[in-house]
Amino acid sequence: MESETTGALLDPATRPTWRSSVVAAVIALLVFGLCIWQVVVRGPFIAWDWQFHYYVDSHHPVGWEKAFLDIVASITGERMFTIPMVGGTALYVARKQGGPGSLWNLLTRRPVLAVLAGLATIALIGYSTKFGLGRTGPHHNMDVLHAGGQAFPSGHAANTFFTGFFILCLLFTQNGLFPSVSRLRKMIPVVAVIVMIAGALMSWLDYHWLSDIPGGWLLGFIACMVALSVLRAPIREREPAPASAPSPSD
Repeated sequence: MESETTGALLDPATRPTWRSSVVAAVIALLVFGLCIWQVVVRGPFIAWDWQFHYYVDSHHPVGWEKAFLDIVASITGERMFTIPMVGGTALYVARKQGGPGSLWNLLTRRPVLAVLAGLATIALIGYSTKFGLGRTGPHHNMDVLHAGGQAFPSGHAANTFFTGFFILCLLFTQNGLFPSVSRLRKMIPVVAVIVMIAGALMSWLDYHWLSDIPGGWLLGFIACMVALSVLRAPIREREPAPASAPSPSD
């Protein structure tokens, strides 16, 4: 029964329309607002932050191990790496689906516009929250709000989530280049593991509080749903121009 339900959700013929992506984005945004409130009131959401920080601080990697983990964390979450990944995939898909055209025509096709919408969502919501809270990171050894920090939410976690899962949307969903339920089902766990490892590294290296990571994942999910809504939105076909009436001379 469970497999039939999962197959129905992933099957192109029964997959929800773009409205389901909008609803999912709104629900996730409400949950994200709840997380912000928990950070402000010092609620249970951040209860494990200091304990995890103390543990990490006493087991912090050094030398070549830290250098290697920093490289992995950068590749999986830094915008200088993630934007070319998801943007390049969008350009490739747009080129293959739409055929040759001018550069402007390529940049205004649906896959590229969807990625731009997702990136804009991360930038708008992410930076508004970061600068609005001003939460200091654990490497400062203090958790203070409105102190010029940019800890919550983790931009690295948001970038990794959006990049990994939206590339799957561009490739394997109904509106993707290679629509395939089986490929999508196989690749989701792979991307999920990468997302979890990237988020864990940001806390393990003491760059972010533990609660910053799920906050970043939520932001990445919101961006993914916004981009998916753009990708799924119905295309309005232009109505044919009315035929001109014949002139009297005809």
